[in-house]
Amino acid sequence: MNICIIENCTKPVKAKDLCAMHHQRLLRHGDPYTVRPRRVKTFTSCTWIHCSKAAVTKGLCAKHYYIKRVSGAKEVGVK
Repeated sequence: MNICIIENCTKPVKAKDLCAMHHQRLLRHGDPYTVRPRRVKTFTSCTWIHCSKAAVTKGLCAKHYYIKRVSGAKEVGVK
């Protein structure tokens, strides 16, 4: 069984003498050595008046997003 040609990689070859991870990097970025850091999600609080819960969707917590979605109002209770 062949192993990846990248230095210190001992994974089996998928295509073009590269393992699955390095082959995917080659396809996405054009270079199998490219390493991009994962994005870190920033937490914000709900924009509803007097609510300090964490925002989940469109700046609102789950409860207030549901209220806004069901009521159909554009700015109900938003700061």
